Amino acid sequence: MRLRRRLVLGGTFLLTPAVALIVVGILVLVFRRATVDLTFGILILSLCVALLGGALVLVVTLKRATDLSQLQLDFLSKVSHEFKTPLTSIRMFAETLSEQPSLSDEQRQRCLAMLRQETERLDAMIQRLLDFGRMEAGKMMYHRQPESVDGVVQAAVRAFEPTSVREQVRLSTEIASGLPAIQADAGMLTLALLNLLQNACKYGGDSKEIRLVCARTNRHVALSVCDQGPGIPRKERRRIFERFYRIDDRLSRKQEGSGLGLAIVRHVAQAHGGRVRVRNRPEGGAEFTILLPAA
Repeated sequence: MRLRRRLVLGGTFLLTPAVALIVVGILVLVFRRATVDLTFGILILSLCVALLGGALVLVVTLKRATDLSQLQLDFLSKVSHEFKTPLTSIRMFAETLSEQPSLSDEQRQRCLAMLRQETERLDAMIQRLLDFGRMEAGKMMYHRQPESVDGVVQAAVRAFEPTSVREQVRLSTEIASGLPAIQADAGMLTLALLNLLQNACKYGGDSKEIRLVCARTNRHVALSVCDQGPGIPRKERRRIFERFYRIDDRLSRKQEGSGLGLAIVRHVAQAHGGRVRVRNRPEGGAEFTILLPAA
């Protein structure tokens, strides 16, 4: 819809001056009066400026549309690959169970556990896509009420626990005393924190150490996730919260992902009247912070 409005605006700036220039040309030929030459000259100059402005709007709009189309193609390719990985595992374990009846009880239980894990992983991926679709369409319902920061943090830690165990992540939490309550949808804020924790796990380097720090900053409550990774290049910090966008570096290419996690974090933060920011810490690593108004 936004792209369509820009195209209409650009087309208006192009067509209107073109028609006006034709009319002015006809009037000049008909009247041929020196007293109106200056007026016509100023009018023609103004119309030419509008014409150039319209052309610039169209060029910028088409460039952004092309970039978005490429991001969408990359997104579809990444999502297809991301879906294929758990589906391949599910098929492999299902075939093992059906074709090898002589498996021991321990082996059978292990296959069933892996089937459950990969199914849950696939379900989480689908849910993320559905959530983002509702956010983009403005149909995501937020049920905000006073919530304790500690309760939201503990919910996010519990949701992250399977990943932390599997990836051997050392997660520590630091919650300042006396934090005020926040007006929040606990489920959606937990989802945003979980996305930040998973992002830190993927790109936080080999140390696998993550800190979740909650503190008061002026009129806001700050929920920060800190990792020990290489940090975020300055030129990328504005774009990493865009939908489908992923940093084009070696570490990012090795990791699976759809490029929606941080976009969802931004949606959730803004829906709560807050914002999300990122910085590189002096001691190393990136720090993502959700700033929310205190209740």
